[in-house]
Amino acid sequence: MKTKNLGKLLLGIGLACACSTGALAGTFKNITIDGDVSDWVGVAPAYTDEDGVNNPSGVDFQNVYLANDANYLYIRFTLKQPANPFLGNTYIWLDNDNNSSTGFHPFGNLNFGSSLMIIGDQAYQEAGGGFNEGTLTNGDVAYGAIAVPGTNFEFRISRSVTGVAGAFTGVSLLNNATIEVQLASETGGGDSLPSFANYGALSYTFATPPAVLTTNLPLITLTNNSWRVNQSGTDLGTAWLDLAYDDTQAPWFSGNGLFGYTPAPGAYPAIRTALTSSGQNTYYFRTHFAWNNLANNIAFVVTNYLSDGAVYYLNGAEVRRVRMPAGTVGFATSATSTNSPAGHADIFGVPAGPLVIGDNILEVETHQEASSSSDMVFGLSLTAASQYPVLVVDTNLPADQTVLAGQSVTFISDVIGSGPLSYQWLKNGSSLAGATNVALTIPLVLTNDAGSYSLRTANSLATNTTRAALLTVTNTPVVISDPTQPADQFVVEGRAVTLNAAATGSPLLQYQWFKNSNPIPGATNAFYTIGFPVPTNAGNYSVTISNPASSTNSRTASLVVLLDAIPPAVEGVVASSSQIVVKFSEPVDSTTANNAAHYGLSGGVSVSSAVINPTDSTQVALTTSAPLAFGMVYALTINGVADLFGNVAHATVSFARDITIDGTMDDWTGLTPVYSTGAPSGNSNAADFKDIYVYNDANYYFFRVTLWTDIDPASGQFPYYVNMFFDTDNDPATGYSAIGSDMLVQSGYSYQEKNGTFNDGFGINGLNWLCLPAAPGTNFEFQLSRAATFGQDGTPVFPTNAINFIFQGMTPSFVVENQAPGSGVISYTDANIINVPSLPLGKLAIAPVSGGRAAVTWDPPGTLQYSTRLGGSWTNLPAATSPYVISAAGAGQFFRLSQ
Repeated sequence: MKTKNLGKLLLGIGLACACSTGALAGTFKNITIDGDVSDWVGVAPAYTDEDGVNNPSGVDFQNVYLANDANYLYIRFTLKQPANPFLGNTYIWLDNDNNSSTGFHPFGNLNFGSSLMIIGDQAYQEAGGGFNEGTLTNGDVAYGAIAVPGTNFEFRISRSVTGVAGAFTGVSLLNNATIEVQLASETGGGDSLPSFANYGALSYTFATPPAVLTTNLPLITLTNNSWRVNQSGTDLGTAWLDLAYDDTQAPWFSGNGLFGYTPAPGAYPAIRTALTSSGQNTYYFRTHFAWNNLANNIAFVVTNYLSDGAVYYLNGAEVRRVRMPAGTVGFATSATSTNSPAGHADIFGVPAGPLVIGDNILEVETHQEASSSSDMVFGLSLTAASQYPVLVVDTNLPADQTVLAGQSVTFISDVIGSGPLSYQWLKNGSSLAGATNVALTIPLVLTNDAGSYSLRTANSLATNTTRAALLTVTNTPVVISDPTQPADQFVVEGRAVTLNAAATGSPLLQYQWFKNSNPIPGATNAFYTIGFPVPTNAGNYSVTISNPASSTNSRTASLVVLLDAIPPAVEGVVASSSQIVVKFSEPVDSTTANNAAHYGLSGGVSVSSAVINPTDSTQVALTTSAPLAFGMVYALTINGVADLFGNVAHATVSFARDITIDGTMDDWTGLTPVYSTGAPSGNSNAADFKDIYVYNDANYYFFRVTLWTDIDPASGQFPYYVNMFFDTDNDPATGYSAIGSDMLVQSGYSYQEKNGTFNDGFGINGLNWLCLPAAPGTNFEFQLSRAATFGQDGTPVFPTNAINFIFQGMTPSFVVENQAPGSGVISYTDANIINVPSLPLGKLAIAPVSGGRAAVTWDPPGTLQYSTRLGGSWTNLPAATSPYVISAAGAGQFFRLSQ
């Protein structure tokens, strides 16, 4: 993870300590962390930022919400403007024991002691007093899959999380009745609120689980509950749904159900509160009820008398529509129909998600159907049922559907019943394997998916099955979308070639490739690859593409296989102390490649062995008889190494030793450390530097660091918890601290410091950090690109030929224990860049092919050029690939390879 020096990098917010007394009473609620925050309905903010400051960038907190159930603590926060808090720049700290003297103190806050910290979707132990004492692998942290940047985010963390390091290994870190919570964000646009000056934190007392309901409990009765009613004919918008909305003032009034007016009073239960029939379309109703039980496996059943349509809300969240259109419902929206027959009671369920423990509000707005204004009736009962048989509410679901093959389809139902409920979807009356959710989605519909689908739902009291919905699948025929494919091709033997086809149509598209009209066994993909073509692979190729609707044939492509007449060229040479890896332009023969006599070296060194790479036959590793020296150009002569077609290489290439960051240190042999110590410091809980090496080529600075002792991975192996300060302009008077640091590197994260502060708030572009090995140890190597630029203005990070630097080994609490050097700086002046001659150009050949054409073939290195006459000018053909086919008629053409 990204490590931090909190004293320098962070601003923060302390939540509400200065604004509240005592602990906030907890809210017990089951919340699904899925990015949809609608199930936070009824949870009031635990903290609201009222400082009036709107930070134009970064993470600027607005509200924080807290809730819990028996298993999790839930945290939700909103921002004033969109940002991405999951980049390691937003912190949630939790103090389990509500004791400021224990745990880690974020940004020096001595009034708060963090037991654990959440960054992104991971939690870290801090109960021992250090910043990140280890990853809480059992932390079970999850956050909502919300698109970023955004303004609304939710987390959860398991209340059974335990420590992983030191005395807290296996010890619960979130088990106390009251905890403290604190949020913070980084500078560079981070948030700073008034309570930050007070180092405040929000105390939260976990709500205890309510009782389990074992009977059917009436929550709202048809006749005995008092409702507040508004029949003024005024559009109330959405304000009336707010939990704090005042419905005690006129024109609201109280009454008991049923409400309304009707010309057929005998069809309904008695109307107890008459409403005016002055022609208005919409009426508003609100009533309160208490809920103090667990909602698990409870069916919340509404028995509803209604004419005509209505929208139902629980604590401001919509939970049901009856005879209302989809989309936004406004004051003037009409119901889609009236109830039939008159007096019929609608029975349906509402979800438990918006429920809170304690007081709840059910809100209903009724709407008239345009041609049915002679009556308006509303009244309902709401029952929490622990024993309720399965009932199919909407007998029109699932609905019949017609789908184009290749699209997706979803079947839904409307079923209620007390839990636990089991679901099983049926196709043509038989169970579908794995289809055991309340909805059924087929993500890619195929022709054989056509049929009838129904849902069987069961509980301990009953089993019920929905109607069977008919799925009709239509198809579109196959169409060749690129009639030029597969294309005619020329290929040199041994070089892989691929023929492609492009078509559209309903799935499943099926392919069969043919050579000379004969089907090719196993060639059933949209492409056909010949990995190692030989002359017998030449011929005519086509593909037949089919689906359930139709079948069609592609064009016929001609494949010409040219003989390989070019010896292998050398594409690259990489050398360490005693090994040279030669990269050839094509696979080479193992017998000739493994013969050390086929290689000669200059400088009094010889090749003692040669071994072809068993997984890449274009590479051969040569072992030298003596170490190669830095700063010296060597000549490697190759005589007798053949490719797989008998073409023999005769070439001389030049190379020099260099460093490769691969986790092995043999390429450092021969270099002297720029820093060494004679004995360890004794501080083994932080990087204790023994030797430091530096080298450079034209593109990179290379570093090698050896440590006296390995570090416990829980405390952070190298390069974690190490500050690397670099004075890159060779001027200690500019930049941060006495060294004049222009750049800080921590764990590969780089920060600009040329303006004189610890992390100017800008990163480094193009540093190309790579450090290996990745496992703990005492020997590491890493690189820094010499082309890196400052994030602020794009100027070079390394403008001179010298650098000064110091390395600091730190504990997880960011206490500096060891420094190299102990005083002063380590200085390094760039090594002279060695001028190594370019690799020799590859070979080129021209062969006649059919149709009065010629094929130019070549191996790299080199760019193909052509001229119309000898002694004339040459033109690059950078896009040309081998083989390059031309017409052999007309004026003469001459070709060559050029650097």
